Amino acid sequence: MNNHYQILGLTQAADAAQIRAAYKRLAMTYHPDHNPGNRTAEERFKEINEAYHILSDPLKKSRYDSLLNYAFDEQQRADYRREENKRKYYRWQQAQRKYYVIDREYFKIQALAFLVFTVIAGFCFALLHTANYMMEERRLEHNLATSRSLRQVDTLFATGRFDDAFSLIQTLGEQDPLEYRFHYAQDSLLTALKVMADERFANQEFSDAVAQYLVLKKHEDPVRTETLRQISICEFYLGNYKESLLAMKHLHNQDPRNLQLVYEIGSLYLEKLEDPHEALHYFTLGKKLFGENLTEVYGPSYQLVMDPTEVPDIYFHIFLNRGRTNLVLENYEEALKDCDLAIALRPGQGTPYAIRALAAVRLKYFDRACTDLAQAQSLGVTEAEVLRRKYCR
Repeated sequence: MNNHYQILGLTQAADAAQIRAAYKRLAMTYHPDHNPGNRTAEERFKEINEAYHILSDPLKKSRYDSLLNYAFDEQQRADYRREENKRKYYRWQQAQRKYYVIDREYFKIQALAFLVFTVIAGFCFALLHTANYMMEERRLEHNLATSRSLRQVDTLFATGRFDDAFSLIQTLGEQDPLEYRFHYAQDSLLTALKVMADERFANQEFSDAVAQYLVLKKHEDPVRTETLRQISICEFYLGNYKESLLAMKHLHNQDPRNLQLVYEIGSLYLEKLEDPHEALHYFTLGKKLFGENLTEVYGPSYQLVMDPTEVPDIYFHIFLNRGRTNLVLENYEEALKDCDLAIALRPGQGTPYAIRALAAVRLKYFDRACTDLAQAQSLGVTEAEVLRRKYCR
């Protein structure tokens, strides 16, 4: 391939004026306007432009010259090595002709060498054949032992001894880490157990399902999110709220910004475990995520510019339950603020008006409470009428 100097028809000693003159001459000859539809002239003009772009810039030209000089030196060294190798080969050929004479003695030596080679090759072939035979025997024995072990694992799994089956397959895999069938069998057991657990769950056999999901949790690495979710749901339906909460917290550690999970944990603390302090912690975390997420979308003044209809329902439920929790904890001012946000997000929901009314009553804001109760009643909150008769004239 031509270098930039050759493209412009110059030598490496050309100065800036010669480079510019050569470029103008060639550009006029190959310019696309002078050669319409000529692809060859167009490509040639691009090469001329690129060459001039490099050589007209002193810094780029200096770098390019260095590269050319280095390539030239490398070529000279390669040529020298080729010539030197040719001379060495020639000297070796001369030496062979000098020291080796082809006569009857030469043929005797060659025949003896061939005989020795044949004997050694035969011995090596016999040795390799014997070694291959022994290795094949060992391989067959190993395969039989592996198959027996896998049948034992299958028997344990089929009889419902899932933990024992997984413990055995894990031990076998550690003892023989290169045996792929153990790893494949472990994956197959996990898949089969998941299918069984999902069938139990679909049939609402939550006790059996959760037992199988717990085995999955123990042997999955890492534990799948779906497994933890199913454990949480099963424990919830079985009334084991603390166990359900443990699974949900495990999920929360994996995905701390999951608002739905934060809401469910807070609701479980509030409604099932009757622990409003822990519930408030998670609802407050939800409030913090609300601020961070909407700040990313709308900026710091999100409360002024956001469109409530575009805000997901989960935020409304977080503020509603946070207001309910603060009401239980007698944090009435906080309860008012939570209900204000819930109403701003979903003004057509009556429950936050009722909760705000109860907080206002505790703070003796009776006029405000009566206004909220009237609004709650108009939105279908049946308890609001009883509260109005109690607190409003």
